Amino acid sequence: MNRFSGYDLAKQALNGHTGWGASWRDPEPKANYEVVIVGGGGHGLATAYYLAKNHGITNVAVLERGYIGGGNTGRNTTIVRSDYMTEEANRFFAFSLKLWEGLSAELNFNQMLSQRGVVKLSHTQDELRSMRRRVNSARLIGSDLEMLTPNQIEQYIPGIDISSRPMFPIVGGM
Repeated sequence: MNRFSGYDLAKQALNGHTGWGASWRDPEPKANYEVVIVGGGGHGLATAYYLAKNHGITNVAVLERGYIGGGNTGRNTTIVRSDYMTEEANRFFAFSLKLWEGLSAELNFNQMLSQRGVVKLSHTQDELRSMRRRVNSARLIGSDLEMLTPNQIEQYIPGIDISSRPMFPIVGGM
């Protein structure tokens, strides 16, 4: 695996980024594998990595119809969240976050992990009731969620239109 450093980055920048080697191989498929993973997005790649790291299983094929890492992970960002309504799901995603936190250093590759909150908006009273149920369930099992009024949302997202004029007025959020 290539090792990268700030020196390499500066040197490549001065040389027009023409000297970078390939980051992965493109081998011919083998006749058989111990494990075949369908999907080369975040979950598929993480599965392949941890099979090798924790279980020594390296005879793995990752099949992806597009480009590696180009699914939801590459297009939209990966969100590790804890607004699930069961304790098991929240424990699972808390563990996932711990894995993400050390991955850039472990791989010597910037995963661009950026931990921040997510504001989800509701546009109807029915959505707001559903959010309130989700927030209450999650808080009972230890997640740090809270309901937000339109004014609180405006404090988090300056410039958002919380008036009653938009096609989809904001009635609250979490």
